Parts: sequence; C-alpha cells; structure tokens
Amino acid sequence: MSTQDTEKQLKDRQQAEKRLQAGLEAYNEGKLDQASDAFGDAEIRFRLLGEFKRAGDSRMLIAEVQRENNALEQAITSYQRAIKFYRDSGHPLSEAGGLLAIGHLERQLAHLDRAQDTYHKAQQIYHAHTYPQGLGNTELALGHIELQRGNSAYAAEHYQDAVHYYKESNDRINLADASRSLADVQRMQRKFDEALKGYQEALNIYQSTNDIFGTIDAQLGLARIYLEREELETAANLFAEAYKTSSALEYELGEADADLGLAETMLLRNEVDQALTGAQTALDLYTKQHNALGNANANRVLGEVNTRRGQLTFANSLLERAARTYKAIAYRVGQAETTTSLGEVQYRRGFAESALTTFDDARAQAHKLQNVLVEGRAIVGIANTYLHMGKLQQAQSAYADASNRCEEIDPVASATLRAQIAVGEAQIAIYGGDLHEVERSLQRAQEAIQQNLLAQRIQPQVTLIQGKYALTSGDFAQASVLFEQTKTQAQHVQEPLVAARSLLGLGQKQLAEAELDAATETLLAAGHQFQLLESLVGDGSAVLGLAQVSIAKSAWDEASENSEAAITRFKQAGHTPGHADALLSRGLARRGKDELDEALSDFEEALRLYHQTRQPLGVVDTRSARASIYFRRNEFDRARDEESKAITQVERVMNTLSKPEHWSLFLRQYVDLYALTALTDVRQDHDEQARILVENFARIAGSQGIIEHLQGFESAIPTSGEDLTNEEIQANKDLVRRIGQLYKGQK
Repeated sequence: MSTQDTEKQLKDRQQAEKRLQAGLEAYNEGKLDQASDAFGDAEIRFRLLGEFKRAGDSRMLIAEVQRENNALEQAITSYQRAIKFYRDSGHPLSEAGGLLAIGHLERQLAHLDRAQDTYHKAQQIYHAHTYPQGLGNTELALGHIELQRGNSAYAAEHYQDAVHYYKESNDRINLADASRSLADVQRMQRKFDEALKGYQEALNIYQSTNDIFGTIDAQLGLARIYLEREELETAANLFAEAYKTSSALEYELGEADADLGLAETMLLRNEVDQALTGAQTALDLYTKQHNALGNANANRVLGEVNTRRGQLTFANSLLERAARTYKAIAYRVGQAETTTSLGEVQYRRGFAESALTTFDDARAQAHKLQNVLVEGRAIVGIANTYLHMGKLQQAQSAYADASNRCEEIDPVASATLRAQIAVGEAQIAIYGGDLHEVERSLQRAQEAIQQNLLAQRIQPQVTLIQGKYALTSGDFAQASVLFEQTKTQAQHVQEPLVAARSLLGLGQKQLAEAELDAATETLLAAGHQFQLLESLVGDGSAVLGLAQVSIAKSAWDEASENSEAAITRFKQAGHTPGHADALLSRGLARRGKDELDEALSDFEEALRLYHQTRQPLGVVDTRSARASIYFRRNEFDRARDEESKAITQVERVMNTLSKPEHWSLFLRQYVDLYALTALTDVRQDHDEQARILVENFARIAGSQGIIEHLQGFESAIPTSGEDLTNEEIQANKDLVRRIGQLYKGQK
C-alpha cells in the first residue's frame, strides 16, 4: 500500500470516527434523527474500510435509536446486521451482546420463545469463552422470561445463578439488579424475610455506587413487601420517599410506581377517593412513557377502586383492559389478580355463570403462580357465587377449600379471607335454618377480624349478617339497631354496596312490624342505591320488598306487578333464592285476587326452588300459603298435611336457637300458621288436638297473639242474617263456641 493510500485510509478512518462521535453527541442531546444519520454514515465508512467491528458498533447504535423510537422490529433487524459484522470480524463477545439485545426486544414484544432461544445462543457463546458477566446477563434475562410466564420457581433459579456469576465477575451493579429481581420473586412467594435481605443488599450497593435509579427501584421493592405484609405506615413512608427522589430526578416511571403503590396503600386504608386520584395519576404517567406493564397495573388498581365505589361497568372495562395488556405482553403474574377482580365485578353485577368461569380461571392461574392468597380469594369468589345461585352444598365445599388454603398463610395475612369465609358460612346457615351455626360462624368472623386491623373492612358484613340473624329469629328491635350499625360501619370503610344492603334489611324489618309507610320509603331508597351500584340482585330484592308491602296493604295488582319485576331481575341474575321469594309473593298476590289455581302454580314452583336451595323457612311460608287455599276450598285434609309439614320445619329451626328464651320471639312470627292449623283441626272435629296445639304455642310464645287470631276467625263467621238457614246459623254458632274453647283459660 502506497503512502498516499495509507494517508487516505487514515483520513477515512478519522472521518468515520468523527461521524460516530457526532452521532453520539446528537444521541446524548436527544436528537435521534440526526444521531441515526451520523451512525449510518459511520457504518458505511467503517464497512468500506473493512473495519467490520466498528461497523457493527455503529449499527448497534442505530438499533438503540430505533429502540428509543419504539421501532422495535427495525431495531431487531439492525441488531442482526451488527451481529453479522461481529461474526465476520471475529468478535464473539460483541456478537453475544447483540443477541442479548435482540432477546430483550423479543421479550418486550412478548415473543418469549424467540427471546429464550436468542438468550440461549448468547449463553453458549459466553460459556465457550468463560465470561461470567455475560453468563450473569443471560441468567438474569432468562429469569425475567420465566417470571413473565409465571414460573416463579424457575425464575428464582435463574436469578440465583445470575447472582453467582455477578459475584464471580465482581460486577456489583448487576449483582444489585439480580438480587432485587430474586427478592421480587421471594416477595411474591411470601418469603418476606429473604426478600427483605435481598432488597436491602441491592439498596446498599445502589447507594454505595450512587445509582439513584437503582436506589428508587429497591425502595419500591421494600415498600411492596410492607404493603403485602399489611404494614401500611412503613409502606406509605417508603413509597413517599421513592416518589420524592424520583420527582427530584424527573424520573417519571419511578413517580408512577410510587403513586400506584400509595394508591394501593390508600385502598387498603379504605381511603377510596384518594386511591382513585393516585392510581389515575400513575396511569397518566405510564401512558406518557408508553409503559405497557405499568399501564396494566394501574388499570387493575383503578378497576378495584371503582369496584369498591360501585362503578361496576367502568371497573369491568378497566379490568378487561388490564387483562388484555397483561396477555399482550405475556405477563402472567398480573393476570391472576386481575382475573379474580374481574370475577368479583361479574358477581356483583349478577352475571353468575360468567363469574364462576372467571373465578375458576383465576384460581388455576394463581395456583400455577403459587400465589396462595389470590387463589384463596378466587375460591371464595366461587363460593360466594354458588351461594348467590342457591347451590349451598357447592358453596360450603368451596368455603372449606378456601379455609384449607388459609392454613398455608400466616394468620394475620389470611385474617380478611377467613372473615369473608365465615360470613359466607353464616349466610348458608341462615338459608339452611341452622341458627346456632350462624352464631358459631359469626364468632369465627369476629376472631379473624381481631387478628388484623385491615380485616375491619369485613366488620360491616358481619354486622349485616347479625342483623339478618336477629330478623330471622324475630328480634326486630335488635335487628333495627344492627342494620343501622351496618350502615354507619359501611359508610366509614366506604363499602356502598353493604350500606345499601343494610337499608334493605331495615326495610324488611319495618315490613315485619307492619310499619308499611316507613318500609316503602326505606325500600325505595335502597332500590335507588342498588341501581346506582349496578346491583341487579339488590334492585330485585328492593322491588320484591315493595311487592310484599303491597301484599300487606292488599294492593294486589301493584304487588303482582312488582313481583313480576323481581322475578325478571332474579332470573336474569341467576339468583335462585330471590326467585323463589318472588314466586311466593306473586302467588300471594294472585291468591288475593282469587286466582287460586294460578297462585297454587306459583307456590308449587316456589316450593320446588326452596327445596332445591334447602331453605326450610321458605318451605314453611309456601306450605302455609298453600294450606290457606286448601282451607278456603274446604279441602281440610290437604290443608292439615301442608300445615303439619310447615310446623315441623318451624320447630326444627326453632330448636337450633342456642337459648330457649329466644324461642318465643321466633315462634310469634308463625302465629298465623298455628292459628289456622288449630282452626283446621276444629273443622275436622279434632278439637282436643287443636286445643293442645294452641296450649303448646301459648306456653312458648305467649297467648295474646294466637288468641287475637282465633278471635279474628270467630268474628269472621256469620251467626245471623237472612242469607243463612237456621241450620247454618246453629252450625256457625257451634263453630264459634268450639273455637272459643281453644283459648279458654289462656292468659
């Protein structure tokens, strides 16, 4: 080569280096288009000079510009071109670096299998050249893939190997990243002590090397441990500290992560409005940064916040958006929790079949992730849905399954879940007429709540069930107090759905005490709240209550219309217990209009559903209603058969009350049934049997109520009038006398 050629080559090399340097300066100034042009010019110059290593370096920088411009497919192509330059120039470690970069982009595009294959190729090169730092990089990247797939155990193995290689290469910064990633997995596995150690180790390294961004990430990881341990004060302080540091650096992703963590903390504190603001701020920042994972996390939290607020359609939309994003980026860790929350929305809206499918999917996802707490939540959701559908045996089995999961978690963390299980079991016991079991279940709920301050959020549900128990057992004064307490408690913890249910309970209590105007006002208010909260079952229950008020007022057409409306809502929601109640009410309205055959048809269907859902007190009310029609038709044998079966159920339930002194209030609710049964016995000339029945009732419940009912029957029997024959007059007078004998001597 001549001197002139050498000088030209040197000049060309200098020009190439100059263009490369110009590209770097433009890149650092954020002038990406200008940087790309300069890098491209440098690549051409280096390639013409035969300096393929430097040409590869230039192409790698072009790929970086394309990556920042979110042109990921173009960036992959550029990395591939750079790899070819490195391979041709005999620089295998640079080639492996290019493969790692491609793997990162494939992972970002959710092409996990492609990413894994690319990482393995890089790993083979690093193994061949005994390069521990590169091996640490591939192990760290492979761990991220397994974590995205939800394989936490495999992810932990890769992170542990990465820690080993980084220690071997004395790479402290990457060691901190690997330790933090391993701690993330340990936190998800609820190995909090190990995770704390890992985060603290990472934090120490970041602080000693003045890596502020790493420090923020470690602080956020520590904060999440305290959040999941429900140590909210410490969590909030760490999130706030991370936010302050991020804000000073104008590190918006750090700000968003801290905002979202604070929002989750506030939600656990029942500060729902503040949680809404924080999560929305985080979402805005993630969207600005085009951060898909953060976007999904924020939408998930916003969905949970709006579920608490009763904005179910909006919550459903947010959660579905989060689920789609998690799926698009192949991030399974977030999917289980999101799917569980989506099932809760469907359950509250009354979409029972959809909720069952969604909860079951969530349970399977959580089980694969070894996330016992979320799996337990999903199983409780399944149990609640079965309870809603009136499938009590399946519900009981699911609650038992959830209880078994709770045994795998420490008592403090599982307290809220155990309280929810106990509330569900208490509702099953109310349906099933086992009032002593209601007391035991409520006691378990209270014990669980006392173990964790955050479980106080379940207290309004416990008080609501206590109110239902008092209402069922006939203690209306206590029921009123408890429903008012429920409303206050629910408002305090911002649970509007429970507050609406307390209004419904209060309206039912007012109806039971014949406070019809007050009941109407209360039930209308409850219905309005349920409509705002998009609760189909709640709205149906309020409409049914209004139908029952109309029955008490003998407003038969209005009662029939409201019963029809309730039936429609309950059928749509798959709420079998409510459907049975509405059929009974429609039958009573039809009976009031003398449409007796139609009424009997409704009673028959209601009875079938009450048997199906194992509700003995529903059976009692339906058999009593059927007996009244048979009595009116003088079919006394059929009437007495229905009455006997009804009384058997009443007394079976009464005997489940733990204190016999409570029997009186309970039995007084069925004075109509006992009075009509006694009258049926008299009409069948079984006067002594009737007298004993009245005497036994009076001994437990007092005589006043049944005497008033019998006297009402007496006064309704005509003993004079032109329309009656002498024979009929004498027969009626004899009947009145015999009825009077039933309560003679009673006080």
